[in-house]
Amino acid sequence: MKLIMYIIHSLISVALIYMVLNQMSRYSELGGAFGSGSLYTVFGRKKGLDTGGKITVALSIAFMVSSIVTAYFISR
Repeated sequence: MKLIMYIIHSLISVALIYMVLNQMSRYSELGGAFGSGSLYTVFGRKKGLDTGGKITVALSIAFMVSSIVTAYFISR
């Protein structure tokens, strides 16, 4: 069971890293560092999350749960 949890945890980690880097590429300009990501919108910053943001949130929650479950199986 430990090996299965290691594999699942590793896959979630790699997917989360990929999604975070993918989200960061959108605001990689110098202005993005200072919060001007809403420069190209008419009514200001877009509200809510897009699909990539929702996947990133889901992966981060899965990573936290996977960390706790992996720690439980390691301690047994």
